[in-house]
Amino acid sequence: MFPKLTSMKQPMTRGEFEERINLTHEQIHTGKLHPNGLDGLLDVLHLPNGRIDMLSVNEMVRLTANMSHQMIATDMGKMLRQMAGNGEAGKGGEDDEGFEDKS
Repeated sequence: MFPKLTSMKQPMTRGEFEERINLTHEQIHTGKLHPNGLDGLLDVLHLPNGRIDMLSVNEMVRLTANMSHQMIATDMGKMLRQMAGNGEAGKGGEDDEGFEDKS
């Protein structure tokens, strides 16, 4: 059974939000996040001063940026990494509950 998780903290400043967008961009470039479905990230524009144009960020990019931050920088990410290290994460096979062999 999973332990109780904390709720996601919203970014409260523009700087926090830009940090999350940049984190998502970095994860894609390092291969830790697959860009499938993130076509909106290509549409994110930068202002002349280097800041992100907030009007160019769509909902999918915003949600993915918040999720990526949640998985890396919070206790939820720490818990998931510990579970994966202990072998508690779903193995995707006969060990999983509800597995039905349809062959």
